[in-house]
Amino acid sequence: MTLNVHFVGIGGIHMSALAHILLDDGLVVSGCDRADSPILQPLRDRGARITIGHNEHHVTTATHVVRTAAVPESHPEIARTIELGIPLQTRAELLSEIAAPRDVISVGGTHGKTTTTAMIAHAMRASGRDAGYVIGGEVPGFCVHARRGNDPWLVLEADEYGRAFHHYTPQVAVLTNCEPDHLDYYGSQAALEEAFLRYVGTVKQRGTLIAGVDSPLAVDIASKLEVQRPDVQIVTCSSRVPADYRIRSNGEEFELATPISKISGRLRQPGEYQRQNAAVALAALEVAGFDGPAAAEALSTFNGVNRRFQLHGESNNVLVLDDYAHHPTEVSAAIAAARQRWPDRRFVVLFQPHTYTRTSYLLDGFRSCFAAADIVYTVDTYAARAMSGEEMTAEQLAGEIVAPKASYAGSVERSAELAADQAQAGDLIITMGAGDIDAAGPIILSRLGAES
Repeated sequence: MTLNVHFVGIGGIHMSALAHILLDDGLVVSGCDRADSPILQPLRDRGARITIGHNEHHVTTATHVVRTAAVPESHPEIARTIELGIPLQTRAELLSEIAAPRDVISVGGTHGKTTTTAMIAHAMRASGRDAGYVIGGEVPGFCVHARRGNDPWLVLEADEYGRAFHHYTPQVAVLTNCEPDHLDYYGSQAALEEAFLRYVGTVKQRGTLIAGVDSPLAVDIASKLEVQRPDVQIVTCSSRVPADYRIRSNGEEFELATPISKISGRLRQPGEYQRQNAAVALAALEVAGFDGPAAAEALSTFNGVNRRFQLHGESNNVLVLDDYAHHPTEVSAAIAAARQRWPDRRFVVLFQPHTYTRTSYLLDGFRSCFAAADIVYTVDTYAARAMSGEEMTAEQLAGEIVAPKASYAGSVERSAELAADQAQAGDLIITMGAGDIDAAGPIILSRLGAES
């Protein structure tokens, strides 16, 4: 019997990745989501049957059903799945099955997971080996963002939401950094830190942890693991302090000091956070047995990940850039990277908060993280999850931002029109957020008289 796997919420970046891997295996794949999106077309092109909208009848022909942790058992399709006795898995459980027979590099952390995973996958591909990968973002130059591959090695993005990153048993675990986030799910910073400690503890016997020690919490987690698991080799990486892998740069060029040599290379995208990502990626590749200098050379052709420091276009000497930053640390890092590349431009930021609760518990950081910008507009919050009672709206956030003074601009469309109408020659307009704020870029360029 041919397996028919149905994905509830197939339009999610991680769910669509797993659907691609099952299509690699020749399985029948179906799925549904509440709205259509460009990420679904490659799945349709490969033969997946996709329906827009949810209905309990969608699962009646399925032999297996996959859901995310955010989909409750009361969801009509999930309830029907349980009623019919169809095997039901979360996406993390399915990915765990896919990863189980492989040599795995898992990439976890508050920031940089997607880019670091993509860097590793890019270098693996450049080596000529058919390594597998599961990336939480679309990557230019990759046909799709997930592939099973025939090589023993598989690199996967290990997401902390819903404790998904506890399901894997990597040979090499990467911890890019750790900061407070997803506290609406974890309830406290202590619970989040404990979850990250459990994540690094999933590494196999005599495996390796690659730790980004520019992050104080990552240092603490690595130190605790060293006590709990003396069998684990801990490799440190930094762009700031002494470490096993220490990266320094002069513009686009970098030099990475490793335990046995020095490796030179070049990155196409600016910013200290990109150098940090490159350091942990190259360390993980060397630990996995890949050639370090060849991997560094491969990174010179790495064009980044969609929605990460992505240039939309230019019109009348106004540049429009989009970035996924939705945490204060990411916001300040993205602005700093842009300042490095375009030091003389006026910076206009359109920031879309990601969930009301995140805005509330990260407020202290949001008050000051825009300081290097010239003009800031807040855009209606992308409410990805239900309200909890401790909310802060985008309009309220505008009043809390200390420097520069921010203004509330309303919807994505309205904010884009406002930014375009107020634009001056020499501006850099940066749209920021993890929701649908990327739709503002084409509107701005169109209003300025250029195609994106």
